Amino acid sequence: MLFRRFIFGVLIRAAQNSAVQKKAGEVAGKALQQARPSLLRASRRAGELTRKAKQKMFDNKNGG
Repeated sequence: MLFRRFIFGVLIRAAQNSAVQKKAGEVAGKALQQARPSLLRASRRAGELTRKAKQKMFDNKNGG
């Protein structure tokens, strides 16, 4: 329990450190740039599937 409290205290102090925050922001930005092509493809695919599902529902509603 004491060890856990010590670890959390260190983590909280590190998170409040501006240098640590800056580095975390840089790492997050790089990760976003690397993930962007995959995210865009997934978003495009989700849009296509949504449009197809909407069209299928519309066709079934009016055709059935």
